[in-house]
Amino acid sequence: MLGLAVFMFSCKNKTVNSSNSKENEQVVDIQLKHAKEFKIEKHSDKTVIKIHKKGEEGVFDTFNLVKNKANTKGLANSIPVPCKRIVCLSSTQLGYFFALDDIDDIVAINSSRYLRHEGMKALVEAGKVKRIGKEGNFNLEMLAALDPDVIFVSPFKVGGFDVLRNLGIPLVPMAAYNEETPLGRAEWIKMLALFVGQEEKADSIFNGIESRYQNLKKIASNVEKRPTVFSGKMRSGSWYVPGGNSFYAHYFRDAGADYIIKDNKQGAYPVDFETIYSKASNCDFWRIIHPEKSGLSLKYLGDQDPRYMDFNAFQNKNVILCNIREKPYYEQAGMKPDVLLADYIHFFHPELLPEHKPYFYERLK
Repeated sequence: MLGLAVFMFSCKNKTVNSSNSKENEQVVDIQLKHAKEFKIEKHSDKTVIKIHKKGEEGVFDTFNLVKNKANTKGLANSIPVPCKRIVCLSSTQLGYFFALDDIDDIVAINSSRYLRHEGMKALVEAGKVKRIGKEGNFNLEMLAALDPDVIFVSPFKVGGFDVLRNLGIPLVPMAAYNEETPLGRAEWIKMLALFVGQEEKADSIFNGIESRYQNLKKIASNVEKRPTVFSGKMRSGSWYVPGGNSFYAHYFRDAGADYIIKDNKQGAYPVDFETIYSKASNCDFWRIIHPEKSGLSLKYLGDQDPRYMDFNAFQNKNVILCNIREKPYYEQAGMKPDVLLADYIHFFHPELLPEHKPYFYERLK
């Protein structure tokens, strides 16, 4: 049995040795700071990534990243790295590669309507990056011809993945969306970096984000008054409310606000208008993230549903919107939690960040 030892990696994460069935093999578990949905094990001849399967406690998808292709023989779910032909099926996945400044290894994306990154748009327009369609309607002939090393998929979408699996290409689920905290989502850059040999850069990027986020959180932690806030709007007859222990609830609390939903739920769930109005009619702020037409105003918001005008936040002009038709929210938000937090603090407590210019959000006029 190997003794317990502690080492420091480039990212200054703590690592712990553990024994393995292979005699004398050293296995090092990388201790992540915030992410809970994946694990990294460093072996002498490979890196093992374990990604938690949604809704199945203690069950993981396991992938073996191997630098020597000869070592993949007979090794299940093995992927030679660094990968040079990558497919991303979600704009949220692209954000991690944008942060790493590594888009040249991407050969295909989905048919995202709101692609904002100028470099990626140029590659798509030049035909160097292909659009292969969306879930349930992939261009399989094009995908097979691209012969990618790996396809990153969203475990929260359904349709078409079984067909992709039949192509024999490794499908790696990106479950960052299931993380409870903003920093947990951002830390997934460490997982993506393993596929392109950018571990040290990922560690440095994440450490900077974490430091800025924690400093902002500290600034907002001692406010005397926490304004109340609610989120969402009517969609197809329902109002989808983020749970009281959701990812968004963490943002509101860290920004020095009081989120009105107090349950322990992590995901969003539908309620009727009367239910949200009974909780939110007197709230100080109303936060919306939604694709809207350019230049949405309070008047046009009220025209969508006259009942909106009854909320105090509407009457006091405290409605903040992230219009995903105009803002690169899905491409960038995962790797800009510090910027998002600064936006929230700017509106909730303008005296704390007087020089900050909101990046994702705007106050409706």
